[in-house]
Amino acid sequence: MHNGKLLGLDDADKKILAELQQDARASFKAIAEDIGVSEATVFVRVRKLKEAGVIKGFRAIVDPVTVGKPLTAFILVRAQPKTYQSVLTALKRIDDIYEIFDVTGQYYAVLKIRTTGTDQLSKIIDELETIEGVAGTETIIVLRTVKEETVIKI
Repeated sequence: MHNGKLLGLDDADKKILAELQQDARASFKAIAEDIGVSEATVFVRVRKLKEAGVIKGFRAIVDPVTVGKPLTAFILVRAQPKTYQSVLTALKRIDDIYEIFDVTGQYYAVLKIRTTGTDQLSKIIDELETIEGVAGTETIIVLRTVKEETVIKI
């Protein structure tokens, strides 16, 4: 969906997206050979998929443990409704918060944290409590990751 509308992706688009999700560094020539279209077709399709917002970017997927961020935690945030937008703005500025989800239920947001350990996590929690409008938090520390998928099945 893009702006509330499902984009009409044909089989070639889906195959291109599947190939790029497996290896974003794959050449257009290699993708073309794998899916049975011309290199020019892949080039044009990828450009259109980027312009339509289907492809948001190309990135390396880094293992957080190997770069010194072995602790993953989720923090559930309760907020005062009138200040919620300013709370979100403040949360976006905190380095070790990697994902912020606006959710339904008793909590307003769920934060995904990746950090160096419990000392740094404690500092983040302390920082959250100083943000005007944060009414409370609950922290869940991840013991092990059972499944973490970056590929969107189409």
